[in-house]
Amino acid sequence: MNIINRIKQNKGFSLVLVISTILWLFSVTLYLYSNDNSKSIVIDIESNRATVHYEFVLQTIFDELNRIEVFTETVGIENLTEEKFTEFVQNSDFDDIGFISLSIAPDAIIQYYYAAEFDTSLTGLDLLNDDRDFVREAVAHAIENDVIVINGPFTLIQGGNGLVFRKPLYEDGEFSTIINLVVEYENLNAMFVESSSNVVELGIYDEDNNLIFGDLEYSENLDFYKQMDLDNIDWYLGVEVTRDYELLQIATNIAIILMSSLLYIFALFIGTKFYRKNKILLKTQEELIHFDNLTGLPNRRLLISDIKSAIRENEVFYLGFGDLDNFKNLNDILGHTIGDRYLIDISNRFKFLSSEEIKIYRWGGDEFIFLFKTTKKDRTIKLLDSVYDIFKKPIIIDSTNYSVSMSIGVVSFPEHGNTIDDLIKRADIVMYDIKSGQKNSFGFFEDKYLDNLQREVDFENKLYEYSMNDIEVYLQPVITVGTNEIIGFEALSRLFDKEGKLINTGEMIKAYERKGDIIKLDNYIAEKACQYCVGFKKEYGKEYSISFNISPLTLSNEYVEYLKLLVNKYDVDPKLLIIEVIETNGFKDINESIILLNKLKDLGIRIAMDDFGIGYSSLSYITRLPLSLIKIDRYFIQNYNKNEFDKMLILTIKDISKSLNIEIIVEGIETEKQLEFINEIGAHYYQGYLHSKPMSFEDVKKLLK
Repeated sequence: MNIINRIKQNKGFSLVLVISTILWLFSVTLYLYSNDNSKSIVIDIESNRATVHYEFVLQTIFDELNRIEVFTETVGIENLTEEKFTEFVQNSDFDDIGFISLSIAPDAIIQYYYAAEFDTSLTGLDLLNDDRDFVREAVAHAIENDVIVINGPFTLIQGGNGLVFRKPLYEDGEFSTIINLVVEYENLNAMFVESSSNVVELGIYDEDNNLIFGDLEYSENLDFYKQMDLDNIDWYLGVEVTRDYELLQIATNIAIILMSSLLYIFALFIGTKFYRKNKILLKTQEELIHFDNLTGLPNRRLLISDIKSAIRENEVFYLGFGDLDNFKNLNDILGHTIGDRYLIDISNRFKFLSSEEIKIYRWGGDEFIFLFKTTKKDRTIKLLDSVYDIFKKPIIIDSTNYSVSMSIGVVSFPEHGNTIDDLIKRADIVMYDIKSGQKNSFGFFEDKYLDNLQREVDFENKLYEYSMNDIEVYLQPVITVGTNEIIGFEALSRLFDKEGKLINTGEMIKAYERKGDIIKLDNYIAEKACQYCVGFKKEYGKEYSISFNISPLTLSNEYVEYLKLLVNKYDVDPKLLIIEVIETNGFKDINESIILLNKLKDLGIRIAMDDFGIGYSSLSYITRLPLSLIKIDRYFIQNYNKNEFDKMLILTIKDISKSLNIEIIVEGIETEKQLEFINEIGAHYYQGYLHSKPMSFEDVKKLLK
């Protein structure tokens, strides 16, 4: 009764006591929850860091295997000698990976062997019949499945502990050789242990949970355990918080709880402060997830989240898809460092422009998305004008002014689409329509674009009313700049409809690529080129070169063999055939493309890069591709006297080509003044209406008489 009476007498204090107690319990609970979240975050960060490090170390070894493969295939196993093999190993820097030995085993029998510090030779060892089961099984598995296999760690015959990385090589689809790169286990383990910290212990395990690297034995209570993202290797990463870190966390919790028990208000302050610190950490991580690392602008993930939210709330908005005009040329000529600084400067201006009405996101590369939170088209236009205002002032980098414009396609929700994909796709269509025209402008989606898509379908249906034999191969002369002599022709496909009207060649090629028939067209053009070469020699007793484009989809080992058969069938000098690769299509796999182009060059066929300067490749490709000619696109010759950047690009290409002994063909020569200019810069050949348009084979014969 006395207690109840005291509570009644001190209602205010009791209320404060109850509230303080509730706040204390809430603060302690919140602290423990946040601390547990922080622990999970630390584990995730450390685990991801270790995973990236481990995979990087292994990829370093895989890269060495690839380099050994390139050496073996370049020299050729039939031409390989012990001297060449030893010279290659001694000139290679394998120290960083703990190199023990390297062997090359044609037909799985070691023929070439080099060891860094062990004298025992393994030359003659038959790996498929090795006394050790795990060696035989690993070699057989690698050969049968065309994969890299890792043996070990185990005690090596020649001494020491090591891992063997085995990679099979094939010739004409048949197994020929296996590479065996042996690295020191202790060295590799030391490289992996570098990822350990005072927060977590790490271990790498095989599929049976046996410890391979590290000091952390496997147990079912690991804080983190997952398979590593490496092809052909069933290794797992385990992570466990260190005892010191656990004890530190426990001690901190006890201290906070004791302090909060003695003084509720102080405990509330400490708990709230700690929670806020954790909120800052979470907010920082949120920014890393939702903001672009280079520019600091909101990224694609945040854009998708914001658009989904607006669609869910059924808010009317406008979306603009913007792409910088000719930005890739700036990257190619001046380098990605200048390009990145340009993007940062532009993005800083965008940040200044951002408001509740306009949100700006980096979509990727030099593409940006604009989200206009307005229901009025005229208001959107005013906001777009403010975007273009920021491009009026040049960007100054290293005391040099740079100016790049932007093309923007605009759509509205829900008028032009009900999903993110529909809106962005249609805005992208409008943007590319603008880039193909005036550039440096914006446009809104219209029904005509849907009509264009329908016309595309109708075009494909019309195209397939015709066969390959209906396609005519026209020829445009290639002229020597100094003498005005015809030295060859470019083969161009032409298809006329039943009324005699020319069907759009560019659309025809795109349709064939979409349908997977572009290889048939490229094969047809190549055979026509061979027939023309034979016809010219028979008619005039003179050899003319014939160049023709091929699609990147066509470039393959099968196409190389096809051209080889054509050359033999028509008895054509392969140097008369010139394959033009189109830079705007780029190379999905540059290394594979280089190998295939070198095979064509080995046949005697010359390689030219067409439309150079308007695509996405770097100037560095010139030094990597086996080029004989570069064709400068007509766009630059038409603008060289108006645009200093275009003129500078032409002169840069000229200088690089001269140093690499690559000849230059300039397309689109229509005036004597243009011809004089390319003569002054030392171009070798030209094409263009100044001399003649593309014409049929019969008309070419009349021209040559």
